[in-house]
Amino acid sequence: MSTPENTLWRLRPHTRVKHLILRRYLEAWLPIMARFQQKILYVDGFAGPGRYIGGEEGSPLIALRTLLTHSAFKTPGNREVEFLFVEGNELRATFLATQLKEFTKEIPPPPWVKYTVAQGEFHRVIGEKLDQIARSGASFPPTFAFVDPFGYARVPLEVIAGIVRQRHCECLINFMFKWILRAGRRREARVHEQLDNYFDSPDWRLAFKEADPPHRRDALVNLYRHQLETRAGLRYVRTFVMIDKLNQPRYFLFFGTNNPKGLSEMKRAMWKADPGRGEVFSDRTDPQQMVLFGSRPDFGALGRLLVRRFKPSGPVTIDEIIKFVRDETPFSEVSHLKAQTLKPLEVATPSVIEVQRPPGAQQRVGTYPSGTIIQFR
Repeated sequence: MSTPENTLWRLRPHTRVKHLILRRYLEAWLPIMARFQQKILYVDGFAGPGRYIGGEEGSPLIALRTLLTHSAFKTPGNREVEFLFVEGNELRATFLATQLKEFTKEIPPPPWVKYTVAQGEFHRVIGEKLDQIARSGASFPPTFAFVDPFGYARVPLEVIAGIVRQRHCECLINFMFKWILRAGRRREARVHEQLDNYFDSPDWRLAFKEADPPHRRDALVNLYRHQLETRAGLRYVRTFVMIDKLNQPRYFLFFGTNNPKGLSEMKRAMWKADPGRGEVFSDRTDPQQMVLFGSRPDFGALGRLLVRRFKPSGPVTIDEIIKFVRDETPFSEVSHLKAQTLKPLEVATPSVIEVQRPPGAQQRVGTYPSGTIIQFR
């Protein structure tokens, strides 16, 4: 998809899925942060006009609606939530401001909810905000940054790193794979400099030495993941790939956090978008269904992973198993582990696991409270 020349454009199926992931995650993230933090910040780095040609809501209205209609925010509290919507195109920024004004007539925000439309380039607006807070001596508020550009030119990794290096800050980034693939084949020095800034490294050039397209794709994706982990200091990085009608990767969503709870909630949001695998959506599917690989995960695959990982090491605690599933597999430790995977392994004939529940806990098959020890056979 090229950069839209019009103020509004059509909502595409993959964008609908992207918004589903965003909304599901914000439904969890906003109340968690507001419970423990006096001020939180939501940044939409490429906010757009706020609506599509068919009247569907864009990411700014989705984020604001998620907060204002959330049951956790029905009662007043000692908090402040700021929404910063950044848009480089003047006409779109003006249209967005109008849409927000109309939206807040429908759902008036309380005094502790504030929003700003900043017309300007993402890297400059965020750079100025980081500098402003640093000069004031204040701490940067816990932040969720949604970075959804058309392309790569104005998204230097150092700016994203400047946000997520702050305490309690996370990001969801649209890695525009097809744009980057085209750009990497060009010869202009300006384009190469932009890619250097995007990756904060010249190593993207090595990917284009790969003759095999899947190897080239993996090299670019793995480089960006590596940079988010090392340059930006993110402990957990997850991806979700959008496939086009030709069955080729269109772009990847990168989620980054240092909070294991954030990782857990984002995986649940991604599984909502792809109930079969939790990491893929294709434009070739029914856009209303939003399913690619079927309606159920392969719980047998998770069981085999657990056996392979823990059988050689002897007895293991349920907490270690939960951490492994959360951190090192695409599965959700909340939705997929206990009832869907461990219980069938326990009741199988012969049993695949031997379970020792702690004294005083309910000794019922399919329950695995903290302190449970499991031996994989």
